[in-house]
Amino acid sequence: MAVTKGQLMKHNTDFYDNLEQLNQHLVRDKHFRLRIFDQRSPVTIIAPHGGFIEAGTSYLAQAVAGSKHNLFDFQGLRQRRAYELHVTSTKFRHPFLDNLLSRSQIAVSIHSMGTENDGTILVGGLNTEVKQRIVKALLAEGFPVTTNARRYRGVHPQNVVNLAQQKGVQIELTNKVIARMFQPRTPRFAVDHTPLQLTDYGKRFVLAVQRAVENQS
Repeated sequence: MAVTKGQLMKHNTDFYDNLEQLNQHLVRDKHFRLRIFDQRSPVTIIAPHGGFIEAGTSYLAQAVAGSKHNLFDFQGLRQRRAYELHVTSTKFRHPFLDNLLSRSQIAVSIHSMGTENDGTILVGGLNTEVKQRIVKALLAEGFPVTTNARRYRGVHPQNVVNLAQQKGVQIELTNKVIARMFQPRTPRFAVDHTPLQLTDYGKRFVLAVQRAVENQS
């Protein structure tokens, strides 16, 4: 299935229908990498399009999870045509992730919408209570936020973030917003495991999301 140039920002058509099909054609630790940490937490943080697919989302998910919450981070390692490793959230399934979510009260997924919109953070998902807590926490830190976007609302019941016991919350950021969260401004997001240094802007985002989910701990 061909992917057009116009799908480089946020794709409506995936190259692979699901992770199982992707795994049949690509090589783990060469084309993609999985980072899975089970902390026996009621909260699971997901970066379904990490590495170079939606650059920066892996590091933000890791920062939010910290050493307290579960993490499932799927990293695309190919810098060229990284978008081909994008599997839409409604079809994003993996046995380890299924197990984490079956034991989690809520999930939070972190995405990049590319260059779309004016930098407003889009917060969606089916857990209304946690969604509103995240919105309130981000607004308190001065971030522009909305739950009323026309796209990326994250309300499909099969969206992976909604498979936790009490559903979940999907957070969509633009590339520019993500880049502003790290030093240096042009990080090599998937080259190694070395943590990147968050800017004050990035730290405020991470702490806001952590505060919003800590009642689940």
